Amino acid sequence: MSAIARLDSMSDVIIIVEVFSKKTVRTPKRIVDLCQNRLREYDNA
Repeated sequence: MSAIARLDSMSDVIIIVEVFSKKTVRTPKRIVDLCQNRLREYDNA
């Protein structure tokens, strides 16, 4: 299992953006795009 997360030091929060089963060395573009969109939504909230 792999996860993409970010530490928001302004509010002392760890944001778990996505957890997925990694089958290759490279992270799939679909996962990267999904995480970027979720973090953008979090930043704009």
